Amino acid sequence: MRKLVATLGLLLLVPAMAPAQEAEHPSRGQGYVFLAPIVSNARYVFSPACYGVVFPPGQPPPADCFSHKRGGVNAGFGGEVFVYRGLGVGTEFGYAGQDWSFGSNGIGVGSVNGSYHFSRQKKAEPFVTGGYSLYFGDRTAVQNGYNLGGGANLWVSKHAALRLEVRNQGNINQFHSQFTQFVAFRVGMTFR
Repeated sequence: MRKLVATLGLLLLVPAMAPAQEAEHPSRGQGYVFLAPIVSNARYVFSPACYGVVFPPGQPPPADCFSHKRGGVNAGFGGEVFVYRGLGVGTEFGYAGQDWSFGSNGIGVGSVNGSYHFSRQKKAEPFVTGGYSLYFGDRTAVQNGYNLGGGANLWVSKHAALRLEVRNQGNINQFHSQFTQFVAFRVGMTFR
């Protein structure tokens, strides 16, 4: 009889202990989506109207085949797993293009990052992140690069936050993109 009472008491204590642990460790990971205007160091963008046009040897394309766009769009999604307190490891996939048309002249971006979230218990959760990026797409070339950034999750509920972030993507090869670096001003949502 004592074992039965002890077992029942233990079974009743387990659910009572679970919320206490949840308060200490809010979540083991989170996912996010984002959309961002970018500022790039693009020197030129070749006009689609000039694609396929053959110019005489030794004669450069006319100036109206080029424009000096320095903006564009970056969109994507990612996720992180927390390995120790605010220290996290994550991955991300996205698109970056020289204009807002999401056309074929953009590049794909895949990243593997480390991150640190400073105060995971509060409504405002500042973080820094950085790591390896792989650029691919526009002209079927692949290029290794890096990314660095920081921002904050502003938790509006227990499971959803407004994500504000600035991210610098660098070391993009000019061979497969009109820009070699860009800064994205991201706005998105984080879920846990």
